[in-house]
Amino acid sequence: MIIKRKTEKSSRSHKVSEIIRKAISEVLVRNEMPLDIPFKFPISVIRVEMNADLKIAYIYVITHEEIKEEEIIFKLNSCKHFLAREVTSLINLKFSPKLIFRIDRSIDEISNIENALKKEKVLNDLNNN
Repeated sequence: MIIKRKTEKSSRSHKVSEIIRKAISEVLVRNEMPLDIPFKFPISVIRVEMNADLKIAYIYVITHEEIKEEEIIFKLNSCKHFLAREVTSLINLKFSPKLIFRIDRSIDEISNIENALKKEKVLNDLNNN
């Protein structure tokens, strides 16, 4: 018999991800990271997803600066130990999760959907019905 893993997130996972999101947001808003060239604007944390055992936190971020996405991730990864130490001091969990930074693409997806809905063919279809 094959047993499928549970793919839905538990309430514990949601609570921990929210705790991590608040803590990492607080640290990133201060913008005190040990970087040679600091960010001009604070980094925004859109969401945090935890893996099943709550040991890894996937942190989805965006910035309002005009820099490449790879550079944002590189800068965050270069001061990952500092960020982990600061987050650990703000949270009260048994284990501090490993932080993995990713660029949030949801805003790009929303703008693509908006552009698709503004196309003439879609507007004609909506007006005909």
